[in-house]
Parts: sequence; structure tokens; C-alpha cells
Amino acid sequence: MFDARMLKALMKQQERTQTPEMQEAIKEQERLSQIMRDKRESFYKLQDQYIDLLRVGTEKFLSKYPKYKDDLPSEDIQILIAKKALDVAINNPSRITEMNKHMDEIEELKKSNELNPSIMVAFYEYLVAFTEFEDRLKEDRKKLFTNEYMEKMSEYADNGVLLYFLETPDFPLLEPEISSNDLLDSLFYVNNLETLLGAFFEMKDVGISMARKLDDLAITLWLIRNKQYRSASRNLFALIESEHKKAANAYEGIVKKRQVYKKGLHRAKKIDNLVSSLKDEWISVAWKKVDQYYKKVVATIPVSGVVHRNSIVHGDYDNSLIEVDRYGAAKLLLLWLNMRLIADSFCTQEEIFDHLLQYLPAIILHLKRKNN
Repeated sequence: MFDARMLKALMKQQERTQTPEMQEAIKEQERLSQIMRDKRESFYKLQDQYIDLLRVGTEKFLSKYPKYKDDLPSEDIQILIAKKALDVAINNPSRITEMNKHMDEIEELKKSNELNPSIMVAFYEYLVAFTEFEDRLKEDRKKLFTNEYMEKMSEYADNGVLLYFLETPDFPLLEPEISSNDLLDSLFYVNNLETLLGAFFEMKDVGISMARKLDDLAITLWLIRNKQYRSASRNLFALIESEHKKAANAYEGIVKKRQVYKKGLHRAKKIDNLVSSLKDEWISVAWKKVDQYYKKVVATIPVSGVVHRNSIVHGDYDNSLIEVDRYGAAKLLLLWLNMRLIADSFCTQEEIFDHLLQYLPAIILHLKRKNN
């Protein structure tokens, strides 16, 4: 049921977003975000072509010249792969010249080498676009989110209303007559939930894993719309766990040997270390609040006012803890959304660092071939 308080929350939200400062921030963020997505898509297309050519070409090359197998990186740590490639390029240039001559005999490797300059440009443009968007987002958050607003966000977060996904301070948190439940109610109004999550469903060329997640997310929204909050919560727990694992797995296999974090406590510790090392003030505050609420949800002993994961996941149908209302489901959805964006932030930065390591040897080889 939508009452006057919820409608007032929606009206106040609309008023906040119509100020010139907010409109300028929203439009510029959207512009830079679109540029970043376009540059990333262009880079991915070239990268896919390159990888396909390199895979086929390498198989043919090693079949024809097996003596070079030991010269190709085989380590399972990305930084060591880059180091070995650089060692060969710098310390044994005659070997590289010899290998290049034979590689040019393989049509696929020849074509992949010809793609290198275009890939370098595409990657550089993606990196610049990503940096410009991130810088703008940080600037807007610093300027638009007042200390008073951030304190209210922190207060709401302690009660499970996690709003750190916001890029501009849209919600009227400082209105004294509007409560956190009013804000949650506003999410259920018309198609606000679908609008909030629309960017996920607009993603192109997603992998198998993401396609499955989107299927579950779409079904979850349908369940919430049809007031099947317990079933929606069961789906949300799977989605939340997936993002928790994704965040913890960031940077694995790049600097150190890849590790698998099966327990939530171990994953949280790894994420703590990542947050400390990346030094992003917004993510640092967001993760602290997300982690605090996540631990309440997965706690063995039920926490008052918090959906109890174990009762739902383990099918404790005789226990009243298995019941979930609209507010509980909405808080879990926000927990997933915040967890997802933190994991995405880690993975995007990891991806860029990983590509730098991958293409650094190729850049050096390309320059050496050009100078020879």
C-alpha cells in the first residue's frame, strides 16, 4: 500500500534531482559512462579477435617449432608471465628475432601481430575513459554528498538500508518526516526497482555466468512484485554469495598464486586487504557498512530485525524466522546491489592492471620489431 509519506518521499527525490548542480552532475556522469562503455566494447572486440588468432596461431607454431616451447611463458601468476616475456625480449634479442621470423610464417600469428598497434590504442582509450569517469564520480561525490548526508547514510546502513550505490545524493534522507521505510516503499512504486537495476539488463554480450545471474535477478524482481518475499530472498542469497566470492577473488593469480576462499570469514578478510590497498575512500566506507550488515544476515544466531539466511537456505519451515516481509527483501536487494558494485569496482581495476601486464611485453616486442 502506498501512502502519502511514500509519495512525499518520491516528490522530494524528484525535487533533489532537478537542481542545476545535480542535473549537470547526472548528465556529465552519464556522458562519461557511455564513452567508457563504448571504448571498452571497442577494446573487447579487438581483444577477442586477437585472442582467437593467437590461440590458433600458437598451436600451429609450437607444432611446427616445438623447440620454442620453453621460451613461451607457462607460469600461473600473471606478473611472472609478463616478467618471463620481458626477460626474453630484453636479454635475448637474437632469440626474439629468430622467433619472430618463424612466427611470420604462421598466418594467424602474423595477423595477431598486425592487430597489436590497434589493440594498444583501444586499450589506452578505454583506460583514459575509465579514469575520466572515475575522477568525475569521485569529484561529484565529494562535492554533493555533505557530511550531514553521509552521516544519515551511515545511520540508515546500520539498519540495512545500504545506499552506497548512489552516484548523486538523490534520496531525501534529511527530510525529518521521511523514514527509511518510506524510502524502501518508494522502491516498490511502479517500475522503480526495474529502473534502479536497468543498467544490468542492458549489458551486452555477457558471459554464461552473468547470463545466469541476470536470469535469477529477473525472477527475483518478479517474485518481489508478486509478494513472494521468501522465495525472492532465497535467490538473493545466492546472488549475494556470488558477489562476495567475486570480490574476494579479485587480483588472484596476478601477483601471487591464485587462492580459493571458500569460507565467508576468509573472503571478508581478503576484501578488507583489498580495500586497504586500493585506498578509495568511498569504497572503504561502503565496504565497512556492507560487511557489517552481511555478517548480521549470515550470523548463526539470528539478529533481531534482520532476515536470517540459515533458516531460509536450510528450509527451516517450522520456524517463524523463515518469513520475510517486503522491507526485509528490499534490504537484501540493496545488500546485493552494493556488494555487486564493490565487486565490479575491484574487478574493473584488476582487469586494467591485468591487461597492462599482458600487453606490456607485446608493446616492447612491437617496438623492437619496428626498430630492427
